[in-house]
Amino acid sequence: MDQKLNITLIVPVYNVECYLEQCVRSILEQSYSVFEVLLVDDGSTDGSSELCDRLSSENDCVRTVHKENAGLGFARNTGLDNLRPESTHVMFVDSDDWLESDMVETFARAIEDTGADCVLGGFTKRDDKGSPQFEFKLEDAVWEGDELAKRLVPRVCGSTPEMSDSIPMSVCSSMFAMKNIDEHTLRFPSEREVISEDFVFKYKYLRTSNKVVTTSSVGYSYRTNLSSLSTSYRPDRFDASLIFYDYALRLVADSPSEAECVLRLKKTLFINMRMCISQEVPRVSGKSRRDACDAIRRMASDSRLSKVISDYPCERLGFTQRVFVELLRRRAASILYMAASSGVF
Repeated sequence: MDQKLNITLIVPVYNVECYLEQCVRSILEQSYSVFEVLLVDDGSTDGSSELCDRLSSENDCVRTVHKENAGLGFARNTGLDNLRPESTHVMFVDSDDWLESDMVETFARAIEDTGADCVLGGFTKRDDKGSPQFEFKLEDAVWEGDELAKRLVPRVCGSTPEMSDSIPMSVCSSMFAMKNIDEHTLRFPSEREVISEDFVFKYKYLRTSNKVVTTSSVGYSYRTNLSSLSTSYRPDRFDASLIFYDYALRLVADSPSEAECVLRLKKTLFINMRMCISQEVPRVSGKSRRDACDAIRRMASDSRLSKVISDYPCERLGFTQRVFVELLRRRAASILYMAASSGVF
């Protein structure tokens, strides 16, 4: 098979001993041979470090870099900093996920056929046993010029009020050209400072691109597990969501599609608010009902959130989303608590 691209897959590793081998095997068994698999051990303590070394010793194209724990974004940065100079393209794979055997080839052929700077694909969300929960699929399209800048790039910021037309902020299920990354010195911020470090990298990268391909191919399997955001309580999540919103506003300022990006970021803030409120229920937070309602009321009373709600075209939202935002506006903590407890929101 004629191959033109040297593709490195960067796999950050942290305490995933039971999943890592499946992830790496799915990469090594690709129909389009990868140039290198770079495992970045982020200070694992469960045996993953030793497994990384074993996989490297058994496979010539697998290499391991060990580092102190600093989080996912910085682990990916370490991978970028340690790429071999021959690498032309890079993909990011989370170490508890896996790829269908033709995923890399599908993305590589799209770049070879179009000369695109980037390929974006969909994913299948699966439970811890690998059973599918839902599939996210993009359209087959080539984007450039105003279509790229004004129609595609804003979708990374979220959805319109009427639709669910966003492109996932995650950098997984994407292929990036190293020439863009090197030319613009693109790196990830720490997720300990910005809750969606992927968005920052992906948005900046797309702004550097002249041509982007979206594909309806769904070759990436994303595994949910008990350490996911939906089941691990983070007491500062509300503040972190507002910090991300303010950060993103600065990032999109003066872009060709600033107004559209801001509109979509506001809806993303509402989605993050649903996560914040759902995490206050006792089975996640461990709080009493009274304390949970007090926390929800404090969030709903925040002046920054109130300003976003007052400026947003809530009448364009779907019924359930419109009700949720109206309950936020009314600071109806008890109703929000009951809805979150019953899974309505």
